[in-house]
Amino acid sequence: MLTSVSKISIISTESLKNVSSKISLSKGDYENTPFIHVEQAIWFLRLDFVNSDGWARKINNAITGIFLISSMYYLGFMAKTMFYKSSFYVLDMSLQLLSMIWHFESILSMIFLVYWQYSGQLESLKAKLEICQNFQGLRSKTRKFYDGARWFIILYVITTLFNVVYSGKYYFEKSHSVWALQISEMFYYKELRFIMSIISSYMYSVWLTTTYVFVTYANAAYFEISFFNKEIRNLAGTRAYIKGELIKKVETFRLLSEAITELDSVFRLYTFAMLATVIPILIFTLMMLNQHLSSFTDFLICMPFILFCTCAFCSVTIAPARVHEECQNLKHSLCRNSNIWQPYDVEVYQLATTLASHCEQDGLGISIWGFATLSRPLILGTLSATAMMMSLLTDLKPERIVEVEVEA
Repeated sequence: MLTSVSKISIISTESLKNVSSKISLSKGDYENTPFIHVEQAIWFLRLDFVNSDGWARKINNAITGIFLISSMYYLGFMAKTMFYKSSFYVLDMSLQLLSMIWHFESILSMIFLVYWQYSGQLESLKAKLEICQNFQGLRSKTRKFYDGARWFIILYVITTLFNVVYSGKYYFEKSHSVWALQISEMFYYKELRFIMSIISSYMYSVWLTTTYVFVTYANAAYFEISFFNKEIRNLAGTRAYIKGELIKKVETFRLLSEAITELDSVFRLYTFAMLATVIPILIFTLMMLNQHLSSFTDFLICMPFILFCTCAFCSVTIAPARVHEECQNLKHSLCRNSNIWQPYDVEVYQLATTLASHCEQDGLGISIWGFATLSRPLILGTLSATAMMMSLLTDLKPERIVEVEVEA
């Protein structure tokens, strides 16, 4: 037994070294391949269906199928236990609903990530972003891209540690809740409870990786548009030079519009699905705090859920909102550049007016399945609705009934 454990530890150490060599990339690597960290994160989870073939593709298919089926069984068992035996753990209802929705979101994330690769949408989107300006916007913001990858690696570690600690708490408790006892029988034998931790850790990593893919491509579009805006603001020179540059900018903006439209077509359904699940997660987290927060210890227990919900909401909304806002600033950048408008030139005016008219696209950005474009006012409205729900839940907070035994 000790020999096998030592072999496993040696293998795991070597694998960790290989993984760290793939993930620890320099900023020079980013200049050549800006999406390298996204590709390596997908490779690490064995979800790479673009660059893999042969046995590697078969292994990826097997791992994806096993975890997808196991996760669906995991979610179904939790739902069955909750809705058919809810009388045993009414006070923990919000916590369990939070876990179920989060797990459902992880399953959706895996399906989206696999579909994007099989359909070739990510590669097509990457090619369209590169055609626009040859990734000049990304290369000018290499440091921010590099720092963003570091933060996501930190989130990977925090998520895994939290899940391991939360799952390992079961083995050190002297007494367990009815929910914990029921869930421990998911795989019939209580000794197999550790499988739940493996499934949840892997699926949460898939959820985080899919979020990372979404944020990375949205930021890539934002940096390209920001670079285009900067060049418009700094455009200067002779009238002939400005006229030639404006002709090029009209074509560049056409390519950028196509890239953003492709970005919307790839992620619009994903954005809708994530927002449709993130908002209930926020509500159930508030319910959990409203019902169970009675001490500072309870606050510390709930803090990871609050942080993860905040991270999920911000990642789905902030990056697309920045893309939409930068698209709206294109016309402002053009109008503020006095070198374009003075001295007066008919051809320059016509080209600048044409470019300004092309910039008047209010719906340019990432939409929620076509219903509305993600923007800052939409985020503010969502937060206002969440705050209203929080006040409603505070008014409907159930009173704690304390039973006191009286000796006769």
